[in-house]
Amino acid sequence: MNGKALNINLSNLAQNKIAIDLEKIKSAGKIYLENNGATILDAGDGIGIIEFHTKANALNDEISEIIVNGCEKGSKEFRGLVIGNTGKHFSAGANLALILETARSGKWKALENTILNLQHATMSLKLSPVPVVAAPFSSALGGGCEVCLHSAFVVASSETHMGLVEAGVGLIPAGGGTKELTIRAFDKADKTGLPREQLLMQVAENILKAKVSHNGEEAKNIFLNENDLVVSTPVSPTGIAKMAVMIISEDYTAKKMRNDIPILGRNAFAAFEEKIKSAIDSKTMTAHDAVIAGHIAYIVCGGDHAEAFSSEQHFLDLERQAFLSLLGTTQTQERIAYLLANNKPLHN
Repeated sequence: MNGKALNINLSNLAQNKIAIDLEKIKSAGKIYLENNGATILDAGDGIGIIEFHTKANALNDEISEIIVNGCEKGSKEFRGLVIGNTGKHFSAGANLALILETARSGKWKALENTILNLQHATMSLKLSPVPVVAAPFSSALGGGCEVCLHSAFVVASSETHMGLVEAGVGLIPAGGGTKELTIRAFDKADKTGLPREQLLMQVAENILKAKVSHNGEEAKNIFLNENDLVVSTPVSPTGIAKMAVMIISEDYTAKKMRNDIPILGRNAFAAFEEKIKSAIDSKTMTAHDAVIAGHIAYIVCGGDHAEAFSSEQHFLDLERQAFLSLLGTTQTQERIAYLLANNKPLHN
């Protein structure tokens, strides 16, 4: 199937109102794999559905394990996968209470392993031998947004609030979100001729401001690809996502790890530092905001190097290092604790 025909077929799905009863599938015993964090259901037609079922569908090690198993082992059983559920939220991000408790207990190796597990999961989605379609609705925040960014295709509800919100609690997206938006900025620069530095500045600003879309269309404009689909429904579009997998799987070529990502390096980073210094001088940024902004800039520029090219893994490593460094600061721990206690951000 050629690209034009594929886009027409996928667009036609938006007119359908297809529902999937996940509870009925489970009651029929059609469970391929399950743990306390998530389940892979056999939805028929050769399609598996990965359903999260933690509190607010927050990502954890068990969900990461299910995603990896679904992409690596499940790909031998299914011709495609859907990530969807019928909870209150697609995924509200990470379990901040657990992250804070683990950090205060000094269990840094456990925290690093959790980040590695999440990165393994998101890259498994991206490199999966079979297509994975995410079906976000309501809130798709933090790791929930990163799951969508790494899926082959996204069918989003028109009422999807999507964002990389980690900076609001003093952290940075470390499940590949910073990396993925950086790659897309470079790809957009190559396609449009817009300056790379300008597009990277916009990426850094969206991450630092913890930008969240007001709806599915805005989510598509900020976070998703131009071919991704937004459908007019306030609830989970899992059924439409299943149909999308069936279409995409007819002619799907798995992606490979990219090794052609530009590193703009120290010269570009110096421009970011100047902008951060100006924001501090004008008091539009707190001292800790500046620390977070510095980490984001360091990642999108590829580190303190001369201009070169590198792999996705290089950027993932930078994400992980920045996340752990920030989590080790008193200011970030205070931000997390304040949000948990007051349900609003602290600007320290």
